[in-house]
Amino acid sequence: MTPVDKAQALQIARQSLEQEIETLRALQSGLGEAFWQCANLLCQCRGVAWVTGVGTSAAVGSRFAHILTCSGLRSMFLSTVDGLHGHSLVIQPQDLLIALSRGGGSQEVNQMVSIANQRGATTIALVHRTDSPLARLCRYVLPVQSPQEYELGGYLATASTIAFSAMCDALCAVVLAEKGFDLEAFQITHPGGAVGETLSARPNLPNGGTDR
Repeated sequence: MTPVDKAQALQIARQSLEQEIETLRALQSGLGEAFWQCANLLCQCRGVAWVTGVGTSAAVGSRFAHILTCSGLRSMFLSTVDGLHGHSLVIQPQDLLIALSRGGGSQEVNQMVSIANQRGATTIALVHRTDSPLARLCRYVLPVQSPQEYELGGYLATASTIAFSAMCDALCAVVLAEKGFDLEAFQITHPGGAVGETLSARPNLPNGGTDR
C-alpha cells in the first residue's frame, strides 16, 4: 500500500469532482422529450408513484420516493424483496412504477416491472443502457447516462449515483412546481426534526410564531 500525501489527495478529489460535474453537465444538455414525458406522467399521476431498484439504485430510489412525496406526490419505495414475495399486490392500474438500474439487467427489478405491467400500471425506466431488458420492458424510458470510467475504480457506482440522484431531483422540481406544494402544506406532513421546528417558527404559517 502506497501512502497518499496531501497534494495527491487533493488532486484525486478534484479529479473525482470534475468527472461528476462533467456528468451532470452532459445530463443537463441532453434533457428533452424523454424527460418531459416522464415528468408529465409524474405530474398527472392520480395513484401512487412506486419506485424500485436494487443495490445502490435502491438507495437512490428510496431517496427519490421520499423527495417526491415531499414535493406533493404520493410515493413509496417498493423493495424487490417484498414485492416479489406478495407485496406487489399494492400496485394498481392508476399507479406508476419507476425502476432504477444503471445496467438494466437486474432480474429482480425486471420481474417487478413485468408484474406492474400485468397489473396495468405505467412503467418507467431510469437506465443507462437503453438497449437493456429493463428498457425493453418499460413503457417509457428516461436515459441517465454516465461514463463507466468515471465510476470509482472503474466499477463502484459513484458518478452514476450522482447522475441518477440529480435526474430524480430534476423530476421532483417539476412535480413541486406543478403541485404548488407550498411550505404551509409541507409543514402539516413534516412537523418533525429540525425542518419541522424551523417551519413551526415561521410567523406566516398556521402554527408559527408565538402560538407554537
